[in-house]
Amino acid sequence: MEDAARARIIHAAAELFNAKGYRSVTLSELAARLGMSKKTLYQFFSGKEEIAAAVLERAMNAIAGKVAEITSREDDPVRLFEETFRGIKQEISSLSPLFLEDVQKHLPELWGKVESFRARQLSFIEHLLQRAQQAGIAREVPVRLVAVLMTESIQHFVRPDFAARHGVAMADIADTLFTLFIESIRIRREP
Repeated sequence: MEDAARARIIHAAAELFNAKGYRSVTLSELAARLGMSKKTLYQFFSGKEEIAAAVLERAMNAIAGKVAEITSREDDPVRLFEETFRGIKQEISSLSPLFLEDVQKHLPELWGKVESFRARQLSFIEHLLQRAQQAGIAREVPVRLVAVLMTESIQHFVRPDFAARHGVAMADIADTLFTLFIESIRIRREP
């Protein structure tokens, strides 16, 4: 019962955070939406920040699951890159830029956890690039360096503040980085 109640709170909070951002949502509003008291919310979470952390944790767990499932398959490594990035993008798209921007600005410790998670999850780049080189479908490039460059690029550019500053969507930034990355390492075969 407790797990179901926590999940219900997290789901409702995610909807509100995505619609209004973190700062604009109050615990009173969340409690009213759920048909419960604020006191009941406090039985499950210490406050709004912990609820936001749970919303992000749910998304990060979904991303980690997709990455693990996709990269464990024996398939064309370049195709696995593409599928993995599509899966990550799909999960990230479930969180609004407004919510992510609020977390980045107002909850720096929580944003640090997001950044740390992204760095850990992107370690699959090195593994898949090695597999692609062994299969002869990727250029011979320094695997570790390419993985670091891609990871650092994502950490630096796929951010709410960068997207807002340049008037672009985070998904478009991710797509562009991925296209530049994948096309630069792919070996083109002549028909």
